[in-house]
Amino acid sequence: MFVRRHSFSRRLAPVFSSLLVSLVGFVHEVGAQTTQKPTLAIMEFDVSAMMRQADYAPLGSGIQVMLTNAVAANPSLLLLERQKIEAVLKEQNLVTSGRVDAETAVKVGRLLGAQHVLLGQLVVQSDKEMRLLVRSVNVETSVIEWTDDVRAKGDKVFDMIDALAVRVNSGLRLPGIRNAKAVKEVGLTGPNQLEAARAFAAAQRLQERGDTKGAIAMYQKAVALNGEFGLARTQLALLDRVAPM
Repeated sequence: MFVRRHSFSRRLAPVFSSLLVSLVGFVHEVGAQTTQKPTLAIMEFDVSAMMRQADYAPLGSGIQVMLTNAVAANPSLLLLERQKIEAVLKEQNLVTSGRVDAETAVKVGRLLGAQHVLLGQLVVQSDKEMRLLVRSVNVETSVIEWTDDVRAKGDKVFDMIDALAVRVNSGLRLPGIRNAKAVKEVGLTGPNQLEAARAFAAAQRLQERGDTKGAIAMYQKAVALNGEFGLARTQLALLDRVAPM
C-alpha cells in the first residue's frame, strides 16, 4: 500500500506543480492589471492656419509637449515623452506625409506599450479664433473612443491647452486628478501666450537638432515673453547645466 501511495503521489506531483505555477501567474497578472497606470501617447499636432501658415506651423510640436506635461500633472497616469514617440516613428518609417493617421497611431501605441494615443489639430481661423481638436484612439480595439475641442480668441493658447488637459482625463474616464502643484509648475498661464508658445516650439526643434545654444536663446525668449511659463524655465535650467562654456 505504501508503494502505491508513493507512486500515486509522484504521478500527481506534476499536476499540482502545474496548477501552482498557473495560480501564481494568474495572481501576478491580476496584480499587474490592478496596479499598472494607464499609458498615453500624445502625437504632434497638425496645424491648419487660414493666414500665416508658416508662423503657426511650428506650434504642432510645442502643443504636443505642453499638453503632455499638463496631462502628466495627474500622477495616476503615465505619459510618453515626445522623444520616444519620434524615435519609434523614425525607426519604423511610419510617417511619410507629415501626418499621423489612426492606423499609424495604433502601431506606435503598441510599440510603446500605450493604451491610448491622442491625435490633435490646431486650427487658426481668419478671425484669429483658435481651436484645438483632439481624438483618442484605443490601441487595443483601434477604435476612436473620444473626441473633443476647445476654442479661444486672441493668443490664449495656454488656456486652451490647460482646458484640454482637464477634458482628456474626464473624457477618457481615467483615474486620479491633477496635482495642483504640478499644474502650477507647468505654468500655462500669463501674457503673450501665442508668441511664448512659438518661441518654446522653436527651442524644442533646435534642441532636437543638437543646437543647444540656439535652444537656450529661444527658451530665454519664451520666458521673457511670459515669466509664468514654468515649463520653458525648467527646460532652460536643464540646458544651462549641460551647455558648453
